[in-house]
Amino acid sequence: MDRAVILGAYEFIGFSLCKYLLDQGFEIDGIHINKGEEDLYLNEKRLEIGRNANFYEMNYSEWLETQKEIKEDTVLFIDFYDFYLKNNLSALRENELIEKYLFNNMNELEKSHSIIMFLFPLQWLKDINRAHSRCETAIELLKRNNIAVYSFYLPAIYGPWQPEEFIFHQALADRKRAELSNREWIHDAIFIDDLIHSIMEETKNIQGGTYLLKSSLPGHWQKCAEYLSLEYSLNHRHDDLEKGKIIEKTVKNSMKYSEGLEKQRGHLNALLNRNEY
Repeated sequence: MDRAVILGAYEFIGFSLCKYLLDQGFEIDGIHINKGEEDLYLNEKRLEIGRNANFYEMNYSEWLETQKEIKEDTVLFIDFYDFYLKNNLSALRENELIEKYLFNNMNELEKSHSIIMFLFPLQWLKDINRAHSRCETAIELLKRNNIAVYSFYLPAIYGPWQPEEFIFHQALADRKRAELSNREWIHDAIFIDDLIHSIMEETKNIQGGTYLLKSSLPGHWQKCAEYLSLEYSLNHRHDDLEKGKIIEKTVKNSMKYSEGLEKQRGHLNALLNRNEY
C-alpha cells in the first residue's frame, strides 16, 4: 500500500495521517471537508505540508461528484471521529458518501484491492445499531463484496493539533474555564502518534476487522487530567458498551503521558505566538 485517500485531511487525525504517510512516501488525495466555518489553523496546516508533489488537495463536494480512477492498493480513510467531536457529522453527508462513492465504486474498490478504514468515536459502541446504522449496513455490504474494511473505535486522542473541543487543549491554552464536552471519552486516552502507528500496523492484515483501541496505560485520561490539574467527574458509565465480536487492541505508549502533553503544549504555544503577529 503506497496510496491513500483521506477524508478530512485537515482534521486532527486526518492531518496527522497525512503527515505520517507523506513521510512514508505515500501519494495522497487529501479531501478537504468544509464545515461552514473555516479552521483557524488551516493555512498553517497547508504550509506544513508545503509544495509536496505527492499531495493533491480536493474539495469534498468535487470529490463526491468526480468519477476518478481508483488506483491499485489504495487506502481510504473515513474520519467520523473528528466530526463527531465537533458536533458536525452533517458535514460528512453520510448518505451521499455511501451512495455516490462507496456503492457506485464497489466494483472498482474490489478490483483495485483497496481497503477502507473507518475511524469512529468509542461512544458509538453504546448503541451501535442506532448511532450509525446506515454506515453499519454499508460496511456489511462492502465486506460481502470482498472489500477489506477496518473499523476503529477510538477513545480521547491528544497531542499536537488537538482541537479546542477537547478539555486538554483548553487547559493547555490557559483558558480560564476549561469545559468538558459530553462528546469526549474520559475513560481512556491515546497519544496521536501512537494511534497512527497502531492503525497503520493493521494494513498488513488484508482481511479487515473491527477494533476497539485502548491504551496500555490504565487510567490514561485521568492521569492526563490530573497532570493538568483539571476537575472532572467520572459520571459517564462505560460498562454497557456493545462490544460483540469487536477485537480489543492495546496501543503501546511511545512516551510518558506528561511528555505527550508537553509536546502538545509546545506546539500550541508556537501556533498561538505566530498568530499574534
